[in-house]
Amino acid sequence: KLFWPELVGKKGKEAKAVILKENPYVTSVVYAPPDAVVTDDYCCNRVRLLMNCDAGCDYENATVFQVPMVG
Repeated sequence: KLFWPELVGKKGKEAKAVILKENPYVTSVVYAPPDAVVTDDYCCNRVRLLMNCDAGCDYENATVFQVPMVG
């Protein structure tokens, strides 16, 4: 699986668990705030979770606001 639209609105820790369970090739799930500056490099074992939260907040309990996808 490469993307998870059903995880929008879920808590970060729940989304991370689902991603790691459904794609065994993903080894890195990274939390990021909505205004994060991210690189354009593609990484087939990484998923970025863009969270409805500012930097430094509790990402595990914040909500996912964009469809998570491998990259």
